[in-house]
Amino acid sequence: MDAQSHAVGAAELYTLVDISIKETPDKKAQVVNETEIERDEDYWFDDGSIVVIARGTAFKVHKSVLSRNSVVFHDLSAIPQPLNSDNIDGCPSVRISDSPAEFKTLLRALYDASRDSWLYQLDKRLPFSMVAGLYELAHKYQIDHLSEQMLLRIKSCFTNDLDAWDTLEHVITGEGQRHSTIRSPALEVSSTTDAFRAISLVRRSGDLTMLPVAIYLASFHPARVLLSGIPQSDGTIDTLSPADLVCCLEARVLFARWTYTKLAWLVTGRVAPTCATRGACTDALDALSMKIERGLSKPKGAYFALDPFAAVVSDLANEFHVCRECTAALQARTMEDRREMWSNLPRDLGLDIGDWKNL
Repeated sequence: MDAQSHAVGAAELYTLVDISIKETPDKKAQVVNETEIERDEDYWFDDGSIVVIARGTAFKVHKSVLSRNSVVFHDLSAIPQPLNSDNIDGCPSVRISDSPAEFKTLLRALYDASRDSWLYQLDKRLPFSMVAGLYELAHKYQIDHLSEQMLLRIKSCFTNDLDAWDTLEHVITGEGQRHSTIRSPALEVSSTTDAFRAISLVRRSGDLTMLPVAIYLASFHPARVLLSGIPQSDGTIDTLSPADLVCCLEARVLFARWTYTKLAWLVTGRVAPTCATRGACTDALDALSMKIERGLSKPKGAYFALDPFAAVVSDLANEFHVCRECTAALQARTMEDRREMWSNLPRDLGLDIGDWKNL
């Protein structure tokens, strides 16, 4: 390869991963004004061979560690540094656009996490923000073993299997406009803060079997949040693409209709054949149906279309004094109809998903 083609290849690689090398008119290596950056206390090694600057935070680390784990950093280390690139503490430097906190977590995974540590034990629950940050950076820098491990954690909650979904811990928060926290042994995800990022991550991964659950969590948000985005603690705002925005707005209608209208139809006057109090249960189920239908008129109604229904149905039946036989029949009807909805979920959301688990 000649020098010109080599230079083009280097430029393409830097652009691909959003890495910049600041050049100056002087032909000699320049020394960066270190008052403009802050050295990270934990990942600044005296024998480091490269300085990575993430939004003003500098990490002096080892090229060998980065290149051994990352295809991208391996290829970058093989490209000669421009003579006029910035030097910091005697080392070449590169600037990246990543969050300093998330890049530091990535370094922690590369330097301090053995294969039997917290990071690789799927019975050690991690928050979605940490797992998503690690997955996104591992995907970006092609650290395959790490991205694969994080994807296993993510799929433990964003599943295409209804039975697996029902085994998760579902914690309901808020009144009226409800939100949900979902927990597997490996992951905790909150619709309040994580839903939009989850959709973006699923799109990036290419595994669209995770998308219906991500859209379900996003649909808990009112339209104004769907339009404006979810503010994060670092000052950024997670937003939806135009296509995903439309999908989430339509999903709100779908889940609201199924939660209230369809569930109301299921309970209306349909007493069990073995019911010993048919008159009382008919009246109770009619009253329960009216309560469910009234919920649809609430501007911030709580949609729970995909939530495990056993506890919901049991609580409603107890509230309206429905007999045990009618409660069991109601449980069976709602479960059968819920399985049908799960099977048809990609189609109803307008998604083309080939590997959806039909039931």
